[in-house]
Amino acid sequence: MYIKFTRYIDINISIFILYILSPLLCYSNNREVAENVFGKPEKLSNQWKTNIKSVKAYKTGFELTQPIIELNTDETITLEFDDLSDETEQYEYTVIHCDYSWNPTNMVFMEYADGFDFNPIHDYRYSSGTLVQYRHYTLTIPNSNLKLKLSGNYIVQVVRQSNRSEIVLQQQFRVYEPLVKVDALIRQPIEPSIQSTHQQMELTVNTALLGKVDPNNDVVVLLNQNNQPYNQLTFKTPHFSDGHMLIYHTPTSPIFEGGNEFRQLNLKSFHYQVAEIQGIQQYDGVYHTILTPDKRVKTYRYSESADINGKFIVKCDDVTESQVEADYTWVYFTLSNDVQFDGDIYIFGELSGWELNPNFKLKYNPECNCYETRLLLKQGFYNYKYVFVSQGLATPDFNRIEANFFETENAYNILVYYKSQGVRYWRLVGLNGVNSRYKN
Repeated sequence: MYIKFTRYIDINISIFILYILSPLLCYSNNREVAENVFGKPEKLSNQWKTNIKSVKAYKTGFELTQPIIELNTDETITLEFDDLSDETEQYEYTVIHCDYSWNPTNMVFMEYADGFDFNPIHDYRYSSGTLVQYRHYTLTIPNSNLKLKLSGNYIVQVVRQSNRSEIVLQQQFRVYEPLVKVDALIRQPIEPSIQSTHQQMELTVNTALLGKVDPNNDVVVLLNQNNQPYNQLTFKTPHFSDGHMLIYHTPTSPIFEGGNEFRQLNLKSFHYQVAEIQGIQQYDGVYHTILTPDKRVKTYRYSESADINGKFIVKCDDVTESQVEADYTWVYFTLSNDVQFDGDIYIFGELSGWELNPNFKLKYNPECNCYETRLLLKQGFYNYKYVFVSQGLATPDFNRIEANFFETENAYNILVYYKSQGVRYWRLVGLNGVNSRYKN
């Protein structure tokens, strides 16, 4: 943060004013950065520039987990990404505390973290033996330069050292403190009309360790399926309460569409082809992978297929260090359909940041009666879905192309947030995961 004072102001007064206002100015800068890049500071989401690829955030040591860690423990979040640009740029990062809806909390940096508000990312390596050249970056949080003091939702922003107003990557993660007990199970809905297509949750939250709690104002419970933000359910009041027990369950709630298993893509080697790949070619200095055309699911019968619930893993079977030796390939996706939909089709999953990313939107080709796009993906194993978005709406329809089944295996996260009277931020005080098929 550079502040210019006119030459007519006494230098001692300038330094004093800078010392008093610097926390507020730093926080204001964080808010301004988000607004400049993404249009508005509220609801900060996963986003990155087009030269940034293969973004993954997870609990360190467990690549297929959500980026959630426990406060005041040795657990850390790992953030990995590749930069495919020709320029060599030094990156810095900062973190922003958010409420349960990913709106920035009205706090200055020093209230929720210890250390400098911006720190350089020193851990990066250059790709080796690949046609597509890139730099692979790795960041762990917390670290020796940054300690987190509060639980809740966080955004890590990666910026250019030469221009901190330019965000190159933005990634969500969470920090929790285990202060409530959460019990949940998934079962078939009571309502006959949705028994074959939906899944219902029974949920209780024990707040005894929090002391006296106003369940209608102090506690918010979020439920999400496979880390997808668009079908997340938010409960600001329980259905029933009995002392410290908060009960979230009625014959008609909480209910989720069962969805279908994710589609799979195996890019772990260019030397063999799997069923979903029609051909692999090398030209113009890069690999090109043509996929077998996908089709809209039209059956009413569930077909079991193991998946990793929308995530992806960077992996090349032909090398020893996939993070820097796995290559990139243009992957050509095709979704066959007799007619053009009255809306847009997106490829969706961890590979899109769990967002409706414009770079993952397909275009309709009337010559083949199909939707098409191509994505530059790193070698690995990918899960994805096709989602439909009606014109003028922002909420995706997962059923239009993929169908719904009660039997689908889904992983659910239960997140319990707490804010006592007079406190300015939401703490994440409870966390549990439940699977629709496998018992904990």
